[in-house]
Amino acid sequence: MLTDKVHDLKAGFASIDFTPAEPVPLGGYGGIKERLSTHVKDPLYVRAVALSQGDNLVVLLSYDLLIVFEDIYQGLRSRLVDVAPKLMVHATHTHSSVGGFWNTFLGRRFLGNYRPWMSRHLIDAGERAARNAIADLAPAKAFTNVGILPGLNGNRRDPNGVKDEELTVLRLVRDKDDAVLWSYSAHPVIVAERDFHAVSADFPGQVNSLLARNHSFSMFVQGSLGGVDVLFPQDPEMTAEKNLELMAQPLANAVTTLAKGALPTKGRLQFSCEQWEAGRPDVRPFFEDQKFKRALDFPLRKAANLLLAPVSNKARVCGFRYGDFALLGFPADLGVGIGLAVKQYAQELGIESPVAASQTNGYLGYLHRRADYLRAPSQQDMAIYENAMSFFGRDTGEQVLEAAKRVLDQLV
Repeated sequence: MLTDKVHDLKAGFASIDFTPAEPVPLGGYGGIKERLSTHVKDPLYVRAVALSQGDNLVVLLSYDLLIVFEDIYQGLRSRLVDVAPKLMVHATHTHSSVGGFWNTFLGRRFLGNYRPWMSRHLIDAGERAARNAIADLAPAKAFTNVGILPGLNGNRRDPNGVKDEELTVLRLVRDKDDAVLWSYSAHPVIVAERDFHAVSADFPGQVNSLLARNHSFSMFVQGSLGGVDVLFPQDPEMTAEKNLELMAQPLANAVTTLAKGALPTKGRLQFSCEQWEAGRPDVRPFFEDQKFKRALDFPLRKAANLLLAPVSNKARVCGFRYGDFALLGFPADLGVGIGLAVKQYAQELGIESPVAASQTNGYLGYLHRRADYLRAPSQQDMAIYENAMSFFGRDTGEQVLEAAKRVLDQLV
């Protein structure tokens, strides 16, 4: 039986279903008309993991959502400040979840018209999940593992560019149950592309359902998203169900295998956070070597910057560490080059199983390394889109990378 000493690790888990009971706008695709749901393919959850050691408590929330904006993050912080001031709020980035919770022009185009009740609904669910996980705290042992799982993602920004195919697992074992936290990099757009009006957690939800056969609880944490695609066969006979199975079954098998072979880890539970303001909007869609297109930068930038004026520029990189495992959260679709650099730096510091998570504690857009904006790749559409979705200038990616290094230094 696990002991209950003051300085031993404790872990608690919980999930809350927030699936809509009525048609709602779905988030993930820009347009003039709302993309309203017509049916529920699978449920949406907010999952919570609470970790404590002595008086130190960290709570991680993971929503089956496209994105977490500043007001959702701050709303949860204010609700939970009495019990969980060290809080990380993450979205899996499914493109088939609820929208209607971002009250800006850009928000209405990408997530549908604003519905005040939706923000309250999401915050209520997250608060309940966090408090339930804290109430569930019990002595636990931690195990970590990392593997390579090729063939399930690629570089959509540059076909010849880098990829992150690492699958990272943290297993938390208690007397009578266990939990698995797993992280991989891939865009959850399978259902949205093949069943446009369905509500779905996409492949992360499918993997979690498969993991329920072997584990009491599981949580997905999204890795890098900038420049990252997903397994999406161009087969006219391919359905959402078949595509999900092709993506989810190998992931679930690999998570289970890594969890079984995970090595024990222990240490001090630590948390650190860096915060700053990212500056003013500065949107530049084109690459530095696109001379004839750069002439369009100025008028496009002026228009885009006006639209982005209401968007929060609050920037933060937060992270926690326990033993050989560390998770850093970024308020962005994190470029794969940044994610790999963060993990390499963590490993140089002796952290063997690091996770660099997108869509955490706010949103600044797509963030890449400064060098990634120099030369246009052969396939430009998605790359130019990602450039245009970098809200606060091309140095923001370097800023978050340096902030991440400072956070990691504080976790050593």
